[in-house]
Amino acid sequence: MYPNQRNRQDTQEMPLTKVVFSLLSVMVLLPTAIARPQAFQQPYGIESQNDIENIAPIRQQILMEEEWLRWRKEHIVPEVMQRVGVDMWLIGEEDGALYYSLVPANYEGLVSQRYDALIFIDKGADDGVESLAIDASEVADLINSHDPSHVGVSRASREQFAEIVGSEMAARFIVSRDLRTGFLEKRNPEEVSAFNHVARVAYDIIAEAFSNRVVVPDVTTTDDLNWWIRQRYRDLGLETSDHPTITIQRSRLERPKYEEDDEHFTIEVPPRNGYNMIIRRGDMISVDTGINYFGVGTDTQQVAYVLKEGETDAPEGLQVALNNTNRLQIHFANAFAAGKPSNDIVNDALEAAWDDGLRPSIYSHPLPYYLRRYSLNGGFIKMRYGAGPGLGGGELVEPAPLLPPGGYPVYANTTYAMELHTWTSVPEWGGQDVRITLEQNVAMTEDRLVFLGGRQVEWYIIK
Repeated sequence: MYPNQRNRQDTQEMPLTKVVFSLLSVMVLLPTAIARPQAFQQPYGIESQNDIENIAPIRQQILMEEEWLRWRKEHIVPEVMQRVGVDMWLIGEEDGALYYSLVPANYEGLVSQRYDALIFIDKGADDGVESLAIDASEVADLINSHDPSHVGVSRASREQFAEIVGSEMAARFIVSRDLRTGFLEKRNPEEVSAFNHVARVAYDIIAEAFSNRVVVPDVTTTDDLNWWIRQRYRDLGLETSDHPTITIQRSRLERPKYEEDDEHFTIEVPPRNGYNMIIRRGDMISVDTGINYFGVGTDTQQVAYVLKEGETDAPEGLQVALNNTNRLQIHFANAFAAGKPSNDIVNDALEAAWDDGLRPSIYSHPLPYYLRRYSLNGGFIKMRYGAGPGLGGGELVEPAPLLPPGGYPVYANTTYAMELHTWTSVPEWGGQDVRITLEQNVAMTEDRLVFLGGRQVEWYIIK
C-alpha cells in the first residue's frame, strides 16, 4: 500500500493512529457466532482456502492477542534490553503503542488503571527482568535505589523522566529507538503461525471479489468493487483501516473503444482512488487492501484479468509478466537472513533480479501491529502501528536505486508486506509496458522467509 508518498527507506516506524470510542450505554445481547454465507469457490485462478468460514469471534481473538502480549513481555523485553545494552527501561504514556501494549491489563485486555511510568529492571541472568507500573512520585526513589548504569528511554518521554530523576541520573539515559522498534516488531512463533490463517482470510475475500460472482464486465465499476470489498469486511465482522483501491491497466489498442482518458491508465503513479471507471473486457485489474485481525494488519495487492470474447485465459504476455514478478519474489526471499541488514537484503535481491533479466522495483515494509484494549469506562484503545525496517524505495524509478550498505537488521519472527513489481513489455498489447505489482504477507522465521498463506502465482480470471 502506498501511504501518501511515505519514504520507506528512511522510516522505521509508521505513524501512530489512536482512536478512542465511547461505549454504548445500552447492553445488547449478541449471538455467539456470526452467520456465514455459503463457502465461495473460485473456479478460475487461485482457489479459495475457505478460511473465511472460520473467522474467530472477537472475544477469542482478544484472548489470544493478550496471551501473545504476555509472552512478548516476558521474552522480548529482556531480549531488546540486552541488545541495546540497558539495565533499566523507562516507558511513559507518551510512548503510545509501546506503553499501551505493556501497561498491565487483564486476560481480556481490560486496562483498569493508567500509570505514569512502566519500568523494566534487568536483575541478571538468575532473576531476569522485573516489571513495575508506578506513579510519578515513586519514580525517582525507585530508580535511585537500583542505581542503574544505563537507562533506556524514548525521545518522546526523555524530557518528562529527566525532570523527575534530575540531571545526574538523566546523564545515564540512552535514547534508543531500537528498544521500541525491537519490541513492537517481533512476534512469538505461535503468533506467526496463526498469521497464515489471517492472510488466507484476506486472500479468500480477494478471490471472491475477483470473480463473476461480483464483477460483471462492462457493467461493474471500480468504485462498485471497492465498496463491495469494504462491505464484505463488515459482513464478516472484520475491521479495516483503509478503503480498498482498485486500479486498471488497459491496452492502448483497446482504449479508443471507450471514453476514459489515458491518464487513468498510467503506470507512472501509485494506485489511487478518486475516479470511477467501468471494468472492461481485456482489462488487467489490481487491488490494494487489508484487514485487521488477530493483532496484525494485512496489506495485500493481487491482480486479475477480464477475458475478452473468445479468450479462455490471460494472454501469454501477461502470463510472462506475472511470472516475472513471481521470480522477483523468490530472489527477494532468498536474500533474507535473520540478522542481515535490510539495505543489503534489497540490494542483493535487485542484483539477482537484474542478472535474471528482470526490470525490478522493491518497496516493502513491516506489517502493522494492531492493538485492541479497553478501559474501565468502556472506551476502546485501538492502535495500528508498523515498526521495523523499510525495505527498498523509489518504487516508480527505473532502474530501481541501490541503497547505501547496511541498514536496520531484519530479525527472526518479524512480519512484512513484501511489496514489489516488475515491468514487462506485452506483445499482445502492442509492446506496451505493464507493471505487475504483488504485495504478499511474509514472515522472517529463524532460518528462512515464508509466505504467509501462500502467494499468487496465476491470474484470477473474470469471464
